[in-house]
Amino acid sequence: MINLADSPIKVYGAFFAAAVETLKEFNHLGQAVLAQHNIDSIDRTVFYPNQLRVDLFQAVYERFGDAGLTWIGLESPRQFISTEDLHQSPSWLRLNAPEFKIDDTLSHNPLALDAFFQRFLQAYCEEVTKILVASTQDADYPVGQFLRRHPSGLPLHYLVLLNSKLPKTYALWSRGTVQYNLRQYLPEGWDFQITLNQELTQELVSHSEYFFDLVIKPMAADQNRAYCTLKDRLDCREALLKAALDQTFKQEQALKRVHEKTMESIRYAAAVQLNQLPQVSPKHGFQDLAVLWEPKDTIGGDTWWLSSEDSPGPVTLAVIDCTGHGVPGAMTAMLVSNTLSRLFAENPFCTLEAAAAGIGQALAQSFGSFDKNSDVANGCDLLLIQQVPSSQQLRLGLAGIDVMHLRRAQQRLDWIESPRNGISAKPGSDLPMAIRHIDCSEGDRLLITTDGLTDQVGGEERPRSFGYGRTKAIFESTQDQSVHEVVKSLRDAMDTWRGIHERRDDVTLVCIDL
Repeated sequence: MINLADSPIKVYGAFFAAAVETLKEFNHLGQAVLAQHNIDSIDRTVFYPNQLRVDLFQAVYERFGDAGLTWIGLESPRQFISTEDLHQSPSWLRLNAPEFKIDDTLSHNPLALDAFFQRFLQAYCEEVTKILVASTQDADYPVGQFLRRHPSGLPLHYLVLLNSKLPKTYALWSRGTVQYNLRQYLPEGWDFQITLNQELTQELVSHSEYFFDLVIKPMAADQNRAYCTLKDRLDCREALLKAALDQTFKQEQALKRVHEKTMESIRYAAAVQLNQLPQVSPKHGFQDLAVLWEPKDTIGGDTWWLSSEDSPGPVTLAVIDCTGHGVPGAMTAMLVSNTLSRLFAENPFCTLEAAAAGIGQALAQSFGSFDKNSDVANGCDLLLIQQVPSSQQLRLGLAGIDVMHLRRAQQRLDWIESPRNGISAKPGSDLPMAIRHIDCSEGDRLLITTDGLTDQVGGEERPRSFGYGRTKAIFESTQDQSVHEVVKSLRDAMDTWRGIHERRDDVTLVCIDL
């Protein structure tokens, strides 16, 4: 097998530059390979390690297969030498000399014609070999392109051997370059067919031998060199497009399978998160309670929590809005919810301050080392509501979530605003949770909402947030309706307000009749 690792061979930069220019069509694939070798741009006058060429072709082959290699071989020569320079080159002048002109007499003599093309192709291979030798340094193999008689012995049937310091897999790149060059140099009026000879092509220790079957034939009467050159490109482009579509389809199918597995896991996680939400019991003492819990992405960072109905301690309710949404937010929400369950299981009379401190410690243990190198404040906005035993008071712990309190007897709406701080994985930097006491009467109503409602962008005139003012107005206008109707009215108003705009965040609404 060909040994590439220890080879000292270097290749002229012009070859690389031509390939990289051609690769621009493949989303700068060539530039990505150059970056792997810490090369910003190719100097056409400098020699580069052969491994760079191997990596360039590997990148193409992995994405587009044989069609990609053929396209690079067919197109790179256009970047290597311009048409004007080609027509002034020694190779062009030699192969267009009078001795390589075909007259009518020659065309009707198969043996003479075969001898002519042997001489022509021999000269052609010699000229190509000169270019290859001049473009290669420190070669440890016979550089060049060589003509052989085909074993069939048929006239106008030849073998073209090209030695290359590339694996056998990349032979179609060389076929593309041979195809382009023959189309330029072959006498006008003559066509050809070139295919890779799989049986003879082989990898040796020092290099690969690419053998191509070449059949020369008269060009159709309605064709010429320009037509055939264009057809070569169009045929290759069609094959390349098919390869690109096949690759895209394979990637799409792979992504679809990954997506299906991911969505299956997310649906399972959504079921787990939904089942973790509390169940309200008459033992909790509320006249009525309605909740809208609506994640933006199936699962989310919003949740709510309620102490156990069998707890000997005071009834405690929490509304939680964790950093982010989707899977990361849901993981944090589960952490906070589980922490509250643990704290109140250990001490049913846990205070709001102790609960907030316990959440901060849990966040610090989970995110503390990550947050040291991050600008993201992983944590949550939090509202805790706790009944004060043997009284008509509620104790509120406010850390980023407000409360609206409708006092039925006084026909008054109090907006209890929270400081704009939450509980984070850096508890030392948090402001203390704000503690408020409120007097309540039977029939009073509370509304708690996360900012997924108030921050939702919408409106027809100019995009702006739904806002607290609009939330307050709807809450006041629905005071004679049930808590479930209040929640539905707010949800419908948000959807109408949102219109064509994207959902911004998870939404949790809790409406309680005391």
